[in-house]
Amino acid sequence: MRRSRSSLAAALCVSFFVQSTGAADLAPVFARGMMLPPPGRMAPLPPPAQPAKRAIKPAREPWLVSAAVVARWVEERLTAALAAPAAVEEPASPEALASFSAAASNEVAAVASLPNPEPPADRMLIAMEGRRVLASGLAAQLASIREFRADLKPLRPRFTGEWVGRGEVRARVDYLNPFGVTRGEAKGFRVKLSDGYERLLPSRKRIPESLMRELPLYFAGDTVDVEVRVRNDGAAALTDLTVASVQEAHTADGAPGAPVAKPVTKSVAALAPGETAVLRWRIKLSPGGLDAVNFEQTHLKVLGKDPAGVEKVLLDETQAGIVDPPGER
Repeated sequence: MRRSRSSLAAALCVSFFVQSTGAADLAPVFARGMMLPPPGRMAPLPPPAQPAKRAIKPAREPWLVSAAVVARWVEERLTAALAAPAAVEEPASPEALASFSAAASNEVAAVASLPNPEPPADRMLIAMEGRRVLASGLAAQLASIREFRADLKPLRPRFTGEWVGRGEVRARVDYLNPFGVTRGEAKGFRVKLSDGYERLLPSRKRIPESLMRELPLYFAGDTVDVEVRVRNDGAAALTDLTVASVQEAHTADGAPGAPVAKPVTKSVAALAPGETAVLRWRIKLSPGGLDAVNFEQTHLKVLGKDPAGVEKVLLDETQAGIVDPPGER
């Protein structure tokens, strides 16, 4: 009885060992090995069958296809560029070289003709006044004045001049509808326009006494209406009077200046003692001077005849009137 129990226990242990260690899977091998022929007579086993190879197709991703197309296009273009003959530039014609030389000479001349820079004492800081920008330097201020010239209205209907002449005939020159006034001071010219602009424009030159007063301001090339009054201060009547006027460049010493326009001539049949004749005409101001502030003088003459019929000069005033047309530069 004890042996049967021991045999049963041993069988159970062996069964448990086989199941737990996987020895049951080796049982067929052991069994087949036991049936193998003796060494030297063993037949070669057939090689295991290999699975058939399947063809792997490319993924054909779109970006790979695009990259291949671009690479092929670049290669074709580079090949064509290397194979093409190099372009040969033709030499410039003599006419083109002459035109280029002339243009370069003109530019050099234009730069050489520019005015010298102003000293620091003549410069002003950039400021803002309404819609007008006041830049530094005299030339920039004049450019600002000309820029708004079309917006300006007359400062006053008439600029009344001074009576001139010491003999029996006296005259006065009035300028109509000025856009502003200019007054000479010790350090320059004070300019005042109808839109409220007022600045002192510095001057390096000595300002003559004839400009140390208020003068009418226009613009270079303007047409100005002039009204002249001729008065007989003598005791006798005057007949066959001729009033001649010419615009001249202003002179510091009051001498006759270079004419800048054609003379104007008017006639007065008779002028009784104390009587005044009023004449009007138009003048054309010079297109622009060399200085920033320019002046023209109205040279006025009055000619008459004595009782014997001989013509004589009754009045000769080189600066019967002075007007300011600002320069273009």
